[in-house]
Amino acid sequence: MPEPSANSNTGAAARAPAPAAGPTEFDAFMAAAVDAIVVIEASGEIVAFSRSAEKMFGYAAVEVVGKQVSLLMPEPYRSAHPTYMEQYRTTGVPRIIGSGREVEAVRSDGGVFPVWLSVGESKTDSRHRFVGIIRDLTEQHAAEFERHALETRLEQVSRLSLLGEMAAGIAHEINQPLTAIANYSDAAHRFLERGNADADMLRSACDGIAEQVQRAGEVITNLRDFVRRRTIEKKKLNLRKLIDGVMVLIEADAAHEGVVVEKDFAGALPEISGNSVQLQQVLLNLTRNAVDAMRGGMRRQKSLTIATGRSGDGKVEICVADRGPGVSAGLEEAIFHPFFTTKPDGLGVGLAISRSIVDAHGGELRYEPRDGGGATFVISLPALTE
Repeated sequence: MPEPSANSNTGAAARAPAPAAGPTEFDAFMAAAVDAIVVIEASGEIVAFSRSAEKMFGYAAVEVVGKQVSLLMPEPYRSAHPTYMEQYRTTGVPRIIGSGREVEAVRSDGGVFPVWLSVGESKTDSRHRFVGIIRDLTEQHAAEFERHALETRLEQVSRLSLLGEMAAGIAHEINQPLTAIANYSDAAHRFLERGNADADMLRSACDGIAEQVQRAGEVITNLRDFVRRRTIEKKKLNLRKLIDGVMVLIEADAAHEGVVVEKDFAGALPEISGNSVQLQQVLLNLTRNAVDAMRGGMRRQKSLTIATGRSGDGKVEICVADRGPGVSAGLEEAIFHPFFTTKPDGLGVGLAISRSIVDAHGGELRYEPRDGGGATFVISLPALTE
């Protein structure tokens, strides 16, 4: 057997030519990729189109290779793409290269769909290409839309359920202006029966009726908007006038139970932005709870205090304090949870709704124990810039 020459190949590794990374391996990679892959020249011409890209865009590779990649873009991006490429060639500043972002693409049938596009760059002495990896977001968007729709439906069901629980409370809210209307009407009848009715007195009674009718209508309107999730109109409000607007109702509730109403209003306070009917409903709910807390009590002093002031962080505050039993330790936050109640016939929605209203005004509703016994509820609202 002859000896091998000095310059001959020895061993299998030496005899076999080294495998070259050629089209076969690249084609296998393009065929196996789950995401669509599109390779383009610096001129924007498509040079490779993966099997996933064919499925995603509805084009065969032979239909798009050699054409501009803008073919896969909807307007106005299609027309603007050559400008983007020219700007990159001129400035070297990438807009999307090296990062990923959500964009829109267009299929062969003209359908536009969302995709996540990541672009890489390959640059050698003889060749400058860009590789785009594209993921179809259509199903993801559909799932997100369905989830959002489901959340909206569940929230709507929850709101309608809450509306049912609120019915008794709303009936009470409406009953207040209706009672006032009846009182004004009785007064007007008495004036007329005397035969010497004073025009100013009758006018005052009529004005009172009109005001209470408007209030009842606003309660219904706000309730409807609450269920439909419409934006509640907010206006610039004076805190003192806001409280004065419901003070007659507060004092009537208190007097019926022998509760003395004390007022401690601060001097000039900045105005707030809010919906007067909603905030007055919160105030009425808190004062009614305070009166209920002192009902049947043996305390000598049955007092309800309404105070205004400013907090350390500059917010405007309304405090409603009573001399009832207060809130049991450990329940300070539970009382604001929907359907939680310590009343035998309570619905457990008043404080929850009140807090949601105050939250919607950018404020805070909190409970504090009162020195000497009792409860204090504080409505804290942002002040308008003075």
